[in-house]
Amino acid sequence: MNDLITAVVAIIEHEGRVLVGKKINSNNFLSNAWHIPGGKLKHGETEQQALAREMKEETGIEIKIGRFLGERDVPGSGVKARWYLCIPLTQDLRAGDDLAEVKYVPKSEVLKICDPKLIAFWPPEVVEYFKD
Repeated sequence: MNDLITAVVAIIEHEGRVLVGKKINSNNFLSNAWHIPGGKLKHGETEQQALAREMKEETGIEIKIGRFLGERDVPGSGVKARWYLCIPLTQDLRAGDDLAEVKYVPKSEVLKICDPKLIAFWPPEVVEYFKD
């Protein structure tokens, strides 16, 4: 039986740019780090429902969920992160929930702007996606 909590991550791409968020300053592992937004499923939620809810809460936008890209258990966290490619349906971008800032960056810059300690936990398929 798998005791891992499922988290979902949305790679939101629009016109060659990808949405990244900067976590608020806190005692969290992600504090002040740029990353790809996502969050944990709530009880009874599907992955698609959680993605839509989390993106609305964190970025202010609605998304269309595309294909599943990969997953990885995050060592020591009790979390399994599942990554999806998405496109934005709305453009009223605003930081919300636990993000201090959100912005689109060129896809080629994602591996440079996101925190390396977080990238180390990304599935290989995700890292390769940003290398293309």
